[in-house]
This record gives sequence, structure tokens and C-alpha cells, in this order.
Amino acid sequence: MSLNFTAHITKQLMAAAVVLTMSSGVTMGQAPDLEQNLPPQAKPRITNSVGMTLAQIEAGTFQMGAPEYVVQVALDGSRFRTGQIFMVDDASGKSARFELVDSDTKATPRLYAPVPFSSGTATNTPSSPEQIAASIATAINAQSDAGKLDVTVNVNGAFLNFIGIGLFSAGRVNTDNDNRVIVRKPDPYANNDERPQHAVELTKDFSIGVTEVTQAQWEAVMESNPSSIRNEHMPVNNVSYEDAKAFCAKLSALPAEMEAGRSYRLPTEAEWEYVCRAGTRTAYNYGESFDSSDQDLGQVLSEYAWFKGNADKAQVVAGKQPNQWGLYDLYGNVAEWCEDAYQANYYGDNPPGQDPQGPTAGAIRVLRGGSYMSRPSSCRSTYRGSANELVRSRQNGFRVVCVQK
Repeated sequence: MSLNFTAHITKQLMAAAVVLTMSSGVTMGQAPDLEQNLPPQAKPRITNSVGMTLAQIEAGTFQMGAPEYVVQVALDGSRFRTGQIFMVDDASGKSARFELVDSDTKATPRLYAPVPFSSGTATNTPSSPEQIAASIATAINAQSDAGKLDVTVNVNGAFLNFIGIGLFSAGRVNTDNDNRVIVRKPDPYANNDERPQHAVELTKDFSIGVTEVTQAQWEAVMESNPSSIRNEHMPVNNVSYEDAKAFCAKLSALPAEMEAGRSYRLPTEAEWEYVCRAGTRTAYNYGESFDSSDQDLGQVLSEYAWFKGNADKAQVVAGKQPNQWGLYDLYGNVAEWCEDAYQANYYGDNPPGQDPQGPTAGAIRVLRGGSYMSRPSSCRSTYRGSANELVRSRQNGFRVVCVQK
């Protein structure tokens, strides 16, 4: 008995010795914790019959693609006066006018939406440029919320930043003094195929994988594993667009999924960007820059993604922070197949504003999010990759959309 017991323990220790530890700290036999440190806005989840966790996403509207430019107005507090007019056009030509009204003198607005400020005549505390900028932003946002403009306005110190302004309207954003107007591209890495930014409405609720499809989930459905490095908690890779479609079809046909009324498909490009952005309009869903301190290391992006700066192979899913809706690895790890055929000028050809499906035909398909071999600039919310639908690459995987019948 003791010999058998000793042999049993020895065998267990030998097995433990070959367990590989991934760079994320998760061992091969240890599932990642998808519920730890979720943000307050994380979407409700469901789990299907193969152990796949899906976030439930409500229908909604968002701005898809990269903006062409930002108009920035630098405000100088010594030049404000009652009656000063701000005229703002959006990119489509809709216009609104605002005028400054000095609350100290009890002045009344003449014609346009009032923007209150204090000259200090009565209070000896004149409004600072920052305060006036905030008041102007509030007034413009009120017009935007009412549907009169589609302009994003934010305040950065004494600067007003406008997104969605027509380039040739930049002069009209200025006042009739010599406050400074700057036109700049908000995302210097955006490619032409990411523009113009345009409004998209998704009219139907759906669920989407909290992580990329893992090797364990693939094996449960397909009874095979094409991945270049085997680990049940790593994303499946070396799968083509057609392979990903086949997985969705087989998963949809499982008796448990049919009984639950769930069917599966790849996300449309619009759905993918909608969940990646999670309500944001910046280049990354955590901010404008991939790196706040070192242009080479990408230290901010490293908190959310496995990419060229911190990985040389695919990693266990959910090893980085989730986005605001609780989804992992939208940037990096493996690039994700979308349903749409790729067309470089699709955004400029007036795609439908509701539930866009992409071009109707084409062998080149969209890949989103970048991979572990991508530069930071290829791991942005609007970046559009592409490949032939038959290509199998260690850099490519996918996540699925679930539709409840």
C-alpha cells in the first residue's frame, strides 16, 4: 500500500512539474476570473451550454469611425464682453449661435442662446477663461442634445475642443475678437478607411462574448484544436473566417442552445466597434493615447492589451483590464473576424445609418482589434484590419454574437 501511495504522489508531482505558467500569471489548468474587479458599467452576463460568458448589450446609437479633425478654441479672459457671439456649424452644415451675457450687468440676450459669465463689475470676481469655456460648452451641448447639432464639446483648461465641426466652418467657431482657433486631427494614427466618422444606430439588443472564443470552447463544439500553442484558456487561433462561421453554425445547432432559443454569428463591424467603444469617443476606450509617458513602451495600452510591446504570442484570455462594459481583450491578443466584407471606402459611400451589414460581397473580410503582433496604433477602437476569408493565421481568432429568439 505504501509503495502504491508513494508512486501515486510521485506521479502527481511529476504532472504538476510540467504545468506551464503563462506570462499573465494564469496556469494552464486555472480558468481566468471573469467577475473580478468589474467596472460599475459592466453589462449583465449569461453563460451558455459550453461555458461561454456573454454580455447582454442594449440597442443604441454611437459615432462610428475616426473623426476628421478637432477645432480647438483658446479663450483669453481679457476679451470677453456682453453680446459677443459664437457661431458653430457641424460637419453637415447645421448651425447655431450663442452670445455671452454679463450676469453682473443684468444684460439680456438679444437674439441667441445665452452663455452667462461675470465681468466682475458687481462681484469683483470675473469669470475665468476656464469657467467661460465650461459655460460655452454647456450651451452648445444643450443644442446638440436637442438634435440641433451633432458636435462633441469638451473643456480642457481654457480650451474648448469641438469634434464634428466642418473644416470650412472653423472660422465661425471663433468670436469676433482674436481668440485663437486651431484645427488638428484628434487621432494622428487613423487611416483613410476609418473616415468619415458617422452616426450608426443599432436597433436590436444582442449578447456578445466577454472574451474571444477559447480553445476549450472550440473543442467542446468542433472536437478539434487548430491552435499554434495549446492551452484551454487561450483564444483559439489559426482559424479562417469560414472556420469561425462553421463554429457559429455548430454552436447554434447544439440541442441545449436550440432549446434556449439562442443562435450565434460573427459580430458586424458596427457591433464590434459599439461594444469596444462602450460609450466613448476617444481613440482608445480608456483615452486618446496609447501611452501617457513613453512613446515606445505603450504603458497605458499595456493595462488593457497584449500587443507587440508586451507579448510575442497569444495569451490566456482576460489577463488584462476589461473595458467599461466588462469585455476583455478587445485590443490585441488575437485579431477578431467580423461578419462584414472589407471595403476601404465603405464609410465614404453613405453606408446605412441603421444596423449596417457592410458590403454585400467580397472575399476580403474585416478583422478588428489588432493582435499580439500589432503596434499600438493598430489596437485602436476604429482600426480596420482585413484578410482573405480563407486565411488561417496564428494572429487571428474571433468572438461571437448571440441572438435570443
